[in-house]
Amino acid sequence: MQQSFFKFPFNPEYAMVEGLHIPTCSLAESIAQHIMLLVLTRKGENRFNPDYGNAVWDLEFDNAVTAVDWERVFEESLQEQIQQYEPRIRFAQIQVRIEYVEHTYGTKDFVEIRKKAKIGINAELTELGELFTFSTHIYLSPMSID
Repeated sequence: MQQSFFKFPFNPEYAMVEGLHIPTCSLAESIAQHIMLLVLTRKGENRFNPDYGNAVWDLEFDNAVTAVDWERVFEESLQEQIQQYEPRIRFAQIQVRIEYVEHTYGTKDFVEIRKKAKIGINAELTELGELFTFSTHIYLSPMSID
């Protein structure tokens, strides 16, 4: 029997209104949603658990930090967060790479160069022993999701 998990963001109204079904997702999608939350949450942002979140966001506007250092801090912090807060996977291999991307706006006369972080994770599902993969990218300074 396949387990179902609640989708993010959770809307409590679905639980209180008769006839509405709470949206669910698969185990892999639930883990991916949680990892994305770990990626985007700044350490200290969660007032109930100041240790939850990625320490890399303390470096977001520090121009003295090289891309290599930023990638290292991101990988180390995310590794720590997954080990501590995502018990459904193990042996996570994390890779983060920064690249610079030109972005042109149709309404503006200039090209903007933005930092793009590509994030990839290979791990094993703890209970099933199956491969779990996750990949995403985020744009930095100012951060946005494509």
